[in-house]
Amino acid sequence: MASTSTTTTVYCTNHPNTETLLRCYRCGRPMCLRCLTRTPVGMICKECLGTQRAGYYNATPLDYALAAIVGFILSFIGGLIAALLGGLWFFAIFYAPLAGGIIAEGVRFVVRRHRGRYIALIACAMVVIGGFINIGGPTILLALLTGQFGFATRGLLNIGFWIYLVLATGTVYARLRA
Repeated sequence: MASTSTTTTVYCTNHPNTETLLRCYRCGRPMCLRCLTRTPVGMICKECLGTQRAGYYNATPLDYALAAIVGFILSFIGGLIAALLGGLWFFAIFYAPLAGGIIAEGVRFVVRRHRGRYIALIACAMVVIGGFINIGGPTILLALLTGQFGFATRGLLNIGFWIYLVLATGTVYARLRA
């Protein structure tokens, strides 16, 4: 006795021309491999994954404001020390990750370890602003006062400053990304 089985063809919700046998473990919608993400408990669609990840972020607007304030203060101090090191690029290689780590941990402490999508980006922006205020601000002000604009470019062309800026910003981002 031969059995006949009737199977209905299921198509991906996002790609109506793509046949699939897979479903999201959360919502149950049929999805193709391009639309699913593998997790330890099964395949999940991008919409459900985004909803699930949104629950991880618990930072409030106050946390963002505190991150900006503390990030700016610590970055200003770090940029001031980098400016005092001047053109000593060799010391900037070692100082910048240390300064970036201190800035990142200060921001993390003040936001009470809350996670936010943009906390790391705000802290990185503060590193850049603090660096430019300490390196670019005084040299441009001095150039405006003396009329010697070659001096302003000399401060901004300082290789130690750029090494500090890149390494400190990278360290802050790596330590604070969610």
